[in-house]
Amino acid sequence: MSTVDVGGVQERAAAGAEDVDVGRADVRPALRRLGAVGAFGAEGDDPTRALVSSVRLVREVAAVSLATAFSIWSQRMVLEYLRFCPPPESAATLVRQLRAGEVTGATALAPAVADPTGRGELPVSVQPDGDGWRLSGTVGWASNLFDDAVVVVPARAPDEGRLVVRFRRTDDGVTPTEPHRLLGLNGTGTAGLHLDGVLVAPGQVLSEDLTSFVAMCRPTKLLLQTSLAVGLADAALAASARHVAGVLRSEYDDVAGARDDVARRMDDLAADRVGVGPGGLARLRLAGLEVAADAVRLETAVTGAGGYRAGTATARRVREAAFLPVQAPTYAQLRREVAAS
Repeated sequence: MSTVDVGGVQERAAAGAEDVDVGRADVRPALRRLGAVGAFGAEGDDPTRALVSSVRLVREVAAVSLATAFSIWSQRMVLEYLRFCPPPESAATLVRQLRAGEVTGATALAPAVADPTGRGELPVSVQPDGDGWRLSGTVGWASNLFDDAVVVVPARAPDEGRLVVRFRRTDDGVTPTEPHRLLGLNGTGTAGLHLDGVLVAPGQVLSEDLTSFVAMCRPTKLLLQTSLAVGLADAALAASARHVAGVLRSEYDDVAGARDDVARRMDDLAADRVGVGPGGLARLRLAGLEVAADAVRLETAVTGAGGYRAGTATARRVREAAFLPVQAPTYAQLRREVAAS
C-alpha cells in the first residue's frame, strides 16, 4: 500500500507489538529503521504525495502495532510543523535528524487542538527576554519524549498573544516527569514536562498566530489520526474473519464495508483536500473511531474467552481501541465541532 519500501518495519513491529505496548521495549528502533528507508521524506518532496504515502504507512503499521504507528504520527506531525514554518538554516541538521529518526519529535499541541478558535487556556506561557522568550509552565502529556526530543508546544504571551515554539527535552529548565503508566502504548515515551524559564531563541518560534497554525496543520493531523483507526480496524477484521460464521457474517460484512468507505474517503482527501472544511475532516475521523470500535468489538465477540487472556493480540487491540477516542482532538471535541459546523 505505501509508496515507501519500509524494509521489514511492519514485520518487526508485529513481532514486538506486545513488548512495546506494555513498555518492555520502545518505538525508537522502528523510527530509525523508517528513517533509514526515507519514510519521513526528504527536502523538496511534493506535500500531497508525501501525505498519501504517510497515510498509507500509518495504516499499515497500525494494523500490527498502534503504539509504533502513533509514534510515527507524532514524528510526522513535528516534521509537518517545520515544513509549514521552516526553521532557519542553522536548524537544517535538526530536520535531517528528525527525518532519519535519530531524534524524536514530540507534539504537545493538545491544549490548542482542543479549541480550534485559539482562545482556550494554555498551560505554558512565555515572557520576553531580549530578542527571545522564556518559557514556563507544564506539558501534561506528550509522546516520543526520548533523549533530546524536539518538542513543539503552544504558549500564551503577554497581551493575549498566542505562539507556537519548539525546544529540546534536554534544554536548561526542562524537567521530565516519570513516564505515564498507561493502559497500553507504554513504549511511546509518553510523559509530562515541567518548564522553568526555558530560553527560546527567535528562530525557535514557529508561529505567532496559533489559530492559523493549527488550521494549517489540522488536515494532516486528522487524516493521519483516521489512518490509525483504519489500521486497527484492518487488524480486528482480519482476526474476526477466521471465526465469523452464521448470523455474525452479516455484521462482519457491514463493518468491513464501513471500513472500506472510511479508507476510500481518507485516501481521496489525502490526495485532494480542495474544498474540504474542518467539519468534513472531523466527521471522517469520527467515522474512523466508530469503525475501529465496531471492528474490535466484533473481534472480541467471535474469538470468545481466548481473546480475553492477557498477552493476546485481541486483548492488546481492546486497549488500543480505548486510546483512539482520547487522542486530541478527542471524541467529545470532534462531536462538538461537528455539531457547530
